[in-house]
Amino acid sequence: MSARNGPPALSDTLLIHSRAQAGLADYCSVRGVPYERVMRENGLDELRAPMTLGDHISLRAHARALEVCAAYSGDETFALNWSKFAGPGRDDTVSLALRYAPDFLTALQTTARFICIVLDLAEVRAKHASGHASIAFALSPEIVCRDQLTDRTVSKTFMRLQQVSSEGVRLSKVTLARSRPASVQAYEDFFGVPVSFDAPVNCLRYEVGDARQSNPMRHDDLFAALCELNRRRLDDRRRAEDFTARVCDAIAERVSDPGLTASTVAGALAISVRALQRRLQERGQTFQGLHDAVRQRMAVDLLGYTGMPVSEIAYRLGFSATGNFSRAARRWFGCPPSAWRLGQSGASSIGRRLPPRLAGAETQAMVSCCDGIPLSDGDTHS
Repeated sequence: MSARNGPPALSDTLLIHSRAQAGLADYCSVRGVPYERVMRENGLDELRAPMTLGDHISLRAHARALEVCAAYSGDETFALNWSKFAGPGRDDTVSLALRYAPDFLTALQTTARFICIVLDLAEVRAKHASGHASIAFALSPEIVCRDQLTDRTVSKTFMRLQQVSSEGVRLSKVTLARSRPASVQAYEDFFGVPVSFDAPVNCLRYEVGDARQSNPMRHDDLFAALCELNRRRLDDRRRAEDFTARVCDAIAERVSDPGLTASTVAGALAISVRALQRRLQERGQTFQGLHDAVRQRMAVDLLGYTGMPVSEIAYRLGFSATGNFSRAARRWFGCPPSAWRLGQSGASSIGRRLPPRLAGAETQAMVSCCDGIPLSDGDTHS
């Protein structure tokens, strides 16, 4: 869903489970944040309980809503403090599978295997080698409002894994793909280890003595049944739009290139230009249409939720001149980008300013994300 005060709704292939919102209203009430207004401004006001296992909402809208909540509360650690206040939230089929996993390493691999049921990620990997294990993930480069979403996702993952950690498993390092906050201490207090910021990907790194030490809550039958259920749910989500999402991610990673072509994206996906065009045509899409849609979606967040100058946004979105961006904005919004920004009544009106950076290099940095833990036969990635 798009923000109600934004442009007409665009097809959004980036989703998150609706249960991600569970508990947010209560926490907003505690922090004095006008929850209903924030949801309305971000197109999430139609979300109602009960939230079933099959319901998903726009990941982009959820990420924007968290940033607005942080702005209203005046707390750049809003989402981290939400996790401290409410825990990881309601169980879903993935978290239940972790609870009954045989051991920590299996839980780590299960997280990497099935987390995309809960939210769409550009990539996720679980690694293990002698004495070390890690899980790392990258958000889609299309996501502009990422700080609070990163905090909530990593803290939830950490808390879920803590439930099955044995005495021989110790978190040793955390890296976050979000801007460095004014106070780092809140993060180091929460995780209990050093935390690095402005990283290419998010990563939880563990020292493991015996990663196969049995989980006290181990239940092999329940674990197997939940994994089968998650496998079917993952298959259900791997529908035709997944190829479109891959193309959009590849475009977003290179969106600042004014000369971006279908050939470049096809090469990144290891397919021919003809195959790219054919597969998009089968889905009623074109490369130029997706390129334009990615630019428009990112323009909405960059104009509405950052203080970045219009000329810089034009550059970031691959327009060779600000005038070209202005013409595109008139086509998208019916007015110049500066006028559309002034007309917004959402996050920008309460002074929220996100760091002027795009994380287009996340997936390229995935292999070396956790201090070079080598790939092994136990790696899991998607």
